[in-house]
Amino acid sequence: MASVWQFFSHEGDYADLNEAAACSRLAQALSIATVDGPTHDETDWAAFDELGEFFRRSFPYVFEAAEVEKIDHSLMLTLHGQDASLDPVMFMGHMDVVPVVPGTEGDWEHGAFSGHMDDEYVWGRGALDMKDQVMGVLEAVEYALRHGWEFRRTLMLCLGQDEETLQSGARSMGRLLAERGVRLHFVVDEGDYLVTDLAHLGAPGRHCMTVGLAEKGYADVRLIARSAGGHSSNPYGGTSLARLAKAIDRVASSPWPAELIEVDRTMLAALAPYVTEGPLARFVSGGRASIDAHAQEIADVFLQDPQLFPFVTTTVAPTMIEGSSRQSNVMPQDMSATINFRILPGTTVAQVEERVRELVDGLGVEVELRADVCNDPSHTSRADGAGFAALREAASRYFAEPLDGSPLPLVPSLQTGATDASMYECVCDSCLRFSPFVADADEVDRGVHGTNERITRRAYMQGIRFFVRLIQQTLL
Repeated sequence: MASVWQFFSHEGDYADLNEAAACSRLAQALSIATVDGPTHDETDWAAFDELGEFFRRSFPYVFEAAEVEKIDHSLMLTLHGQDASLDPVMFMGHMDVVPVVPGTEGDWEHGAFSGHMDDEYVWGRGALDMKDQVMGVLEAVEYALRHGWEFRRTLMLCLGQDEETLQSGARSMGRLLAERGVRLHFVVDEGDYLVTDLAHLGAPGRHCMTVGLAEKGYADVRLIARSAGGHSSNPYGGTSLARLAKAIDRVASSPWPAELIEVDRTMLAALAPYVTEGPLARFVSGGRASIDAHAQEIADVFLQDPQLFPFVTTTVAPTMIEGSSRQSNVMPQDMSATINFRILPGTTVAQVEERVRELVDGLGVEVELRADVCNDPSHTSRADGAGFAALREAASRYFAEPLDGSPLPLVPSLQTGATDASMYECVCDSCLRFSPFVADADEVDRGVHGTNERITRRAYMQGIRFFVRLIQQTLL
């Protein structure tokens, strides 16, 4: 039994939803290997075309009613509402998935692209990140249209092609909407897939779900050390590897300052009534005024907690090194290392690049910013708008504390990973990152981008119910 099931309520809603059929369709979608290649030209776009055709066959009401546009290999579906004066709502997601790490294919209990379904789980790459939400949204819209529901407000479905790499699909669709003068009421994209245990914040026995109002920026910085190589018996002046290692160490060992940004403060204000223990209790008990007064002390507490430290600082993670010698007695020639930064709002990509250059100055190491994949931190979306209120209302019906049945609070938060949502900030001030397709924390930690990714059938159906209700609340 998945622990997350204990938080489900009203699972009898929309009793004519066909679980077996819906889960079978998800399994089929997972069997289509829409894997991002390292570049646009190295991606197998035939798989994306196959998935698009599968959508058409599986959701005939959606594709008959929608205006369908193919933007490169992304899909933009517009289901026009009766009142053109109302700004559209957008449900969005991405069709691409990350590859399986070579050599780990045999570690999967069921093949990553086998489309396996059993009595409890649907297995495969994308089961959590995020074909479940893409398919679940389509299931919900199909349900609404099949039951003859007429939309008063326009609904848009935007499905990106490369969120895991270049984000060019979402960027193109956002730009196109801006050129057309479209303004969106609110956007819903993927969240963190979790019901969060608040014990680590000092609220034992309490849980919440988070809505990402903003996300950290992203930058890959490449360090390059060059040399002529040669025999290891004469390493006069050091090797390229030694210089590169020193540069990596300087960058990784120079932490960025800690700061309690606005999203963090809003989150803590929402959680303050539940925080009764630990170092944070005395700082948040007075609400927002107390939080503001003790902001640096709170940031320092976050900095010491492995779950919380990404919320208060720019993180630095060396992830790749290339060019090593294949023999121990041969000095390497040109070597490079990539350092990944997740950038706290208030800091820019340009500032990250400048700081890296300052840190490695004098080491004879080149600095190269991967400009094609970097993004500044997003804007911060509204927590007081109609979108957040709609998510809260729907979630309050389907997710509750098991002991007393009270609705799980929806809490504003910072998304520490990247999503496509920020590509629509040019047309919307309420880009919300939330997933009702939830899993246990160990499932998320292991399965998202890892081995044996899967979702329980029960969780998948609960997510569909959530979106059906969201449609009723916001579109009818």
